[in-house]
Amino acid sequence: MKKVIILFFLSISILYAKPRLSVSILPLEYIIEKITVNKFYYISLFQENYITEYPSKKRVRKLSYSPVFLSMNLPKEKDYINDLKAISNIKVVDVTKGINRIDNNPYIWTDPINFRKIVLNVYDEIVKLDKAHKSYYEKNLTKLLRDIDEIFLAVKMQLNTMKTYNFYAFDEYWDYYANRYRLNIYKKKKQKLNAKQIYNTILFARENDIYRTIVDTHDSSDIISFFAQNSETEIIKNNIFKKNWQANIFIFTQKIAED
Repeated sequence: MKKVIILFFLSISILYAKPRLSVSILPLEYIIEKITVNKFYYISLFQENYITEYPSKKRVRKLSYSPVFLSMNLPKEKDYINDLKAISNIKVVDVTKGINRIDNNPYIWTDPINFRKIVLNVYDEIVKLDKAHKSYYEKNLTKLLRDIDEIFLAVKMQLNTMKTYNFYAFDEYWDYYANRYRLNIYKKKKQKLNAKQIYNTILFARENDIYRTIVDTHDSSDIISFFAQNSETEIIKNNIFKKNWQANIFIFTQKIAED
């Protein structure tokens, strides 16, 4: 029993001995994990269901134990950042600095070039908190940046083989991806269509070679099913808030580029 207690407190002491970072979304956890491996403790405000999630006070309290909160400057962050500041001296750092936005769209990380800039901003904060391991982090950063560059080129090559560059989408989550790779996204409202709207949607799709509609994985299944049946398009689901940014962008690319 004594050994169990000792191991428990030892694990706790090791955990709190690590530098800590609190972050806005899971893709930031991905960056920290790639750069620091297991030398940092990190926790995200939002999980994969960002759209419908409302973090608890208990989770906000856990985030407040970190000296720094890495913000993606998302609309839903604001109230929680105010809560964090009210209960701690946490420093809020905007890791989207230096990135130009399209029509004030905050979902910038779907563009690999933007994600690369975010990585560099996150790295700067990591080194500030743990200068002793800077050379180790720099080595991992170099590898991560090389991987991102390879992803950028691989996605570009795969998309170059597509028969059409036109898509329907319900949301603005993929605008930066589309802008980077010169895809055309035509927005549709998340609602059931009347007869005239159905006719216009199908006609426009036929005239512009639109075969697929991009939706978030948390969108209403009823709306998705209705739109698929009345637009002559295939539904492609994607969640940009998943942690593994690399796998997510590869899978998404494969889906929209399939013949």
